[in-house]
Amino acid sequence: MRVKDVVDAMELLYRAADHPEVVEVSRFGRDTEPGGQSPPGVKLLFRSGTSALLAASVPPRPAPEAVPLTAELPSPSPRVTRTLALTMRLLDYARPPVFKSWETCAYPGVHLKPSAVRINCTDGDVVYLRVTVASGPSRDPEADLYPEYEIPEGVRAWPPGVSAAPAVPE
Repeated sequence: MRVKDVVDAMELLYRAADHPEVVEVSRFGRDTEPGGQSPPGVKLLFRSGTSALLAASVPPRPAPEAVPLTAELPSPSPRVTRTLALTMRLLDYARPPVFKSWETCAYPGVHLKPSAVRINCTDGDVVYLRVTVASGPSRDPEADLYPEYEIPEGVRAWPPGVSAAPAVPE
């Protein structure tokens, strides 16, 4: 499966989820594969102005160990952990048929564990999405401002009812 297709699927999930904390979902990167100067990925902009970037990353060798998250959705701070938890909840809920499995994992050279999502595609390809965060003009809240949020039922449909922009301009 092409990295572009994985990024397309993740963008669709985030858009369809319509989480009140996320004010914008956008794409970044000009490359079609990880490892270049401008890797492809999805950017989530939060109400605080903080951004989380899920960048396609080169599959490390050997494969890093899985690092599970706690069952509870963590507070918005630390944002990396919160983004990983939201991502896993969306994947667990939607169960996209293009993916066989997914798990959070460590990524070499990153001190925070977990720091990435490993996605095993149905065709046998493996794609890593490493999460990084850029702080915004205000601090992320310490408590969840939207504890009543539930993933919309429409996220289970595949593809979800939101169209994503192409990963590479045509």
